[in-house]
Amino acid sequence: MEVGLQFIFQNTHDDGISDAEMMRRETEVALLAEEVGMDFCLLPEHHFNPGYSIMPDNMQWLSYLAGKTSRIKLGTGAIILPWHLNPTRVAEKISMLQVILGDRFILGFGRGLAREEYKAFGVDMGTSRERFDQAAEIILDILETGVAEYDTPYFKQTRTPVTPKPSHGYRDREFLSVAMTPDSAMAAATLGGTMMSFVQLPWEQHHAAVEAWRKRFREVHPGKQPGAPVFSDFTFCHEDAATAERIARQYLTKYYRSVISHYDFDNSHWKDTKGYGAYQAGAENIQKIGLDAACEGFVQSQCWGTPDQIVDRWMKRVEMTGDLRPAMAVSYAGMPHDLVKGSLRLIGEKVAPRLRALTATRAAA
Repeated sequence: MEVGLQFIFQNTHDDGISDAEMMRRETEVALLAEEVGMDFCLLPEHHFNPGYSIMPDNMQWLSYLAGKTSRIKLGTGAIILPWHLNPTRVAEKISMLQVILGDRFILGFGRGLAREEYKAFGVDMGTSRERFDQAAEIILDILETGVAEYDTPYFKQTRTPVTPKPSHGYRDREFLSVAMTPDSAMAAATLGGTMMSFVQLPWEQHHAAVEAWRKRFREVHPGKQPGAPVFSDFTFCHEDAATAERIARQYLTKYYRSVISHYDFDNSHWKDTKGYGAYQAGAENIQKIGLDAACEGFVQSQCWGTPDQIVDRWMKRVEMTGDLRPAMAVSYAGMPHDLVKGSLRLIGEKVAPRLRALTATRAAA
């Protein structure tokens, strides 16, 4: 089992730091991740809302980290394809990252969810599924052949070689694809992508989603085994259980409220937005039970606590679902960086080694 981090890049710090200072501090966290032995970092893409996330170009930040690290894997978690109007440019950047990072590079795609981000880019959110599906296939083809040539309803390119030539394609290699809904899980499986998701529900529901993804993956790609799904929790680790719960509740609640605001989950537009109907039930549930109860449900679904508590929770998930890859979000909602770093050091020392051993134990059994 590989154990990594999922970055968020929220600037809601109580000390009123600048966006620039926030990004410098997050960079320190990424460098610390390598120091404490984490296996990978995943970097998001988000725009225009510092209260939720600031990462307008994850591939640019990734290339900086590539030069500051030597061992840890670095990945896009994810490139939001409908926001990029030229798939050839995306393929070129991926090719560059292959050159720089080699096997340390992890490729990940996503579709995007925030109405305000789609609006700012002038992209009709109702076209996101078609744009994602077309762009993903185009980029995978370019990386396979080194040549860009396509003509689809949304994207057109006359034949041209991509330089530097991609080191390899991904038709027979692993890449990640965000799967937050049944529709996205099926799209990931059809592409051949490994499921990447955030924990937001009781694990039994996530287990069912993983099983559906695996079934579809094996149907579309016979003979190819699906990889271990990547799941992100909002984590806080402390030796004292009461302290861990107090800090986790404070910042998880603050984070979840930013999610509700950024994604309009207290609104009703989902049922009218093509390709996003699955989110309407969630929005209606939040409206039915109230925001406080929804926040409490989110807090309970996350993996936080002492090292023993965190390991135990992941063990239960693995016992039910099989091999998984934790991608822990340790910095969010303006959590002070001394708490972030203390939590990460403890995870590196007392959580990650035991989770890696868990896979070895399963294999031996």
